[in-house]
Amino acid sequence: MSEYRLFFRPSRVAGLLAVAGVLAWVAAARGVILFRTADPSANTTAPAGALLNSGWQYQGRFGNFLATAIAPHFIITAKHVGGAAQFFYRGGTYTIVRSFSDSASDLAIYEVAQTLPDYAPLYTRSDEVGRRMVVCGRGTQRGEQRIVEGELRGWNWGASDFVQRWGENTVAGLTSNNTQLYSLFDQAGLPNVSTLSAGDSGGAVFINDGTAWKLAGINYDVDSFASGPGGGAYSAAMFDMRGSYNPSGVLITGNSPVPQRSYFTRVSARVDWIIGIIAPRLVNLSARAEVGTGDQVSIAGFIIQGTAGQFRRIAVRGLGPSLQVNGVPVAGRLTDPVLDLHTANGTTIYTNDNWQDAQAAEIQASGLAPTDVREATFILTLPAGGYTAVLRGQSGGTGVGLVEIYDLDTSFDLRVGNLSARSFVGANDQVLIGGLIVRSVSQRLLLRALGPSLAAQGVNGALANPTLELHDANGTLRAANDNWQDAPNRNEIAATGLAPNDTREAVILSSSEPGAFTAVVRGAGNTTGVALLEAYLLD
Repeated sequence: MSEYRLFFRPSRVAGLLAVAGVLAWVAAARGVILFRTADPSANTTAPAGALLNSGWQYQGRFGNFLATAIAPHFIITAKHVGGAAQFFYRGGTYTIVRSFSDSASDLAIYEVAQTLPDYAPLYTRSDEVGRRMVVCGRGTQRGEQRIVEGELRGWNWGASDFVQRWGENTVAGLTSNNTQLYSLFDQAGLPNVSTLSAGDSGGAVFINDGTAWKLAGINYDVDSFASGPGGGAYSAAMFDMRGSYNPSGVLITGNSPVPQRSYFTRVSARVDWIIGIIAPRLVNLSARAEVGTGDQVSIAGFIIQGTAGQFRRIAVRGLGPSLQVNGVPVAGRLTDPVLDLHTANGTTIYTNDNWQDAQAAEIQASGLAPTDVREATFILTLPAGGYTAVLRGQSGGTGVGLVEIYDLDTSFDLRVGNLSARSFVGANDQVLIGGLIVRSVSQRLLLRALGPSLAAQGVNGALANPTLELHDANGTLRAANDNWQDAPNRNEIAATGLAPNDTREAVILSSSEPGAFTAVVRGAGNTTGVALLEAYLLD
């Protein structure tokens, strides 16, 4: 991007900008205008050929604007277009029952009562710049020529006919805070280059990641102009803005054409917020503790919620040799971890000692390959049900180990609804440390630390009085509990049906938000024993 384009970005005092610091001289985006033609019937049916199934099929009418189906019961659009009571999609009418507005962007998600027949996958990668994009909008025709300094520089916005059209372009760059994509209104070697105008807000941008066209952005804004240094705002589709003024009255100059920009709220920048609404789940659980023998091995459990015939891809890792804290190897770490996976009835279905012995290519492709060949990892596609991963030392070895569970799937058919970790809790620093990655906005997170209940189930050496702490990604203590009945929200805990039978056991119940958290289980009074940490997402 040349330096002169950075010059004319004065502060904007009015408009639809939802995020401070975004480009200033822009007007509400509302329609797709094509470079090649002013024919109002052009690009009003679904793209074909190389652009077949490039996103048009996921668009539906939301008020006077567009929204995109993104899950069986959810649609997404621009927050600034306001709400509507219904969503019209593929000949059906869907009733809006709940809404979610993103405080950090111009996105809004709406829940519908009925089940949508199909929905767009999300573009979650951060490599959008330079990629071909397809954009859909609903509104303005191309108007009369805009002559500046005696030359054709663009076209005025024409009549608003609220007809759905599509165009294409290349993602030219990101705005300064990386929350928006932008494109340029130049031909760029593509036959259907377009810019935004009146009626297009809430429409969608799609990018092909090599497997499918996926939702990458939501139409947000477009550059606008003034007729002179004193004002006189107007809107136009300009392939060369030189000689025009921005709304603050600054003349746009340059040695070569300066094409107009269109702006799109970037899906990949807000994917955690989006998934936290449309598919709330616990993405990851890790538990670090002293791994012993017998009942003192480290155990991680998870439940895949769904129906028969559905599957979910899960990764499990058992680490020891690579464990470090602030770059310093953990003293007494487990030298050769082994992982076993059991079904709910205790049947062993998989065992791994050294991760390179099997699935090496798949594990490396997942980004989860351990740094030490002695560590254990496997990736399995599992049906709905309960599972237990056991971390132990080869030949009865002991030491500090880490067992991790990752939900690698992004489908909506099943979810990992409960994660647990059972390990020996020692004195001082030999506590049970559980790491959680949560993707949820609207649900509640419940954590339990159990000990006496384990003794009642026949576990030897159970922790008699567990305590529980919850820390955020910065290490800040968010909540703590010793005996669950002492919690200020004990009545709410009891109403969940998950209150422990023993009053000495600990529970934390709080609202959830996307992010990484750490739960710490200790023994009251520095006592030791086997404890169970559990995590639930609740409606």
